[in-house]
Amino acid sequence: MSRSAIWSVTVFTVFAFATLVIFFWIRDGSLREAGASMDGLLGKTGSTVVETTGSLVESTGDAIGRATDGDDAT
Repeated sequence: MSRSAIWSVTVFTVFAFATLVIFFWIRDGSLREAGASMDGLLGKTGSTVVETTGSLVESTGDAIGRATDGDDAT
């Protein structure tokens, strides 16, 4: 990756994070509440990603199992 691309990604990430903090700060009225709201949101997002990934892994395993079960009808 070129130096300018890395710089661009870094600037975008910092800008996006600052925008989220300001949004939650305005919505919740304090930085403490904003941090708590962001923690809750990120916790829910993490749980959703874990559940979705688990379903995807199970579906992939089932598909591979059906494809390799020796039945020519698959």
